[in-house]
Amino acid sequence: MRTLLLYIVLSAPFFSTEAQILDGTLDVTGLPNFMQSFEDVIKEAGLDDSTLGFESEADANLISFILDPVLIVPSSTVCTGNIFRYSLYIHTENSPENVKISARTTSNSGFRFPASIPYDLLIIKPLGPRDLQPTNGGNYIEIPNDGTQAIKILEFVGCRTDIPIQFRIEASALAPAGVSNFNISYTIVGSVL
Repeated sequence: MRTLLLYIVLSAPFFSTEAQILDGTLDVTGLPNFMQSFEDVIKEAGLDDSTLGFESEADANLISFILDPVLIVPSSTVCTGNIFRYSLYIHTENSPENVKISARTTSNSGFRFPASIPYDLLIIKPLGPRDLQPTNGGNYIEIPNDGTQAIKILEFVGCRTDIPIQFRIEASALAPAGVSNFNISYTIVGSVL
């Protein structure tokens, strides 16, 4: 019994060096476009579009995150041997006043990368299954117009590609008229817990 305990204590420092999160690439494709005429926003006296809103296509944006290749080791091999939990945060910059922008995705959307790895066969998975979990059960979450308040939209374990993000915009009649351009910023945070 003492020999086993001593072995576990001595081997623990060697395993802790494996917990370094590696560099990865967050790829965002697509772009949500919103266009509304004055007649769409103003409904009748006392009502406006802030309760109805406009939705983009379900896959207006596709998000992918994979670990970068290391020397001659391809990304698929690096992702196979280094499993982490990743959280995706979103915020906007310069969005117009009186316009609410929200985003969502669905449970287990996108594709695992690689599709199957030895981690999937483990009986006890230290970080849980390699599934995608949307925040708020997949319902829309309002995106703050402030980078210091970015909000988590989803989390997943391991590398993942082609995660669809859907947007909804709700413009009040008090929103300024004209063309508005704003930025949507995506931040991915990795952890070993």
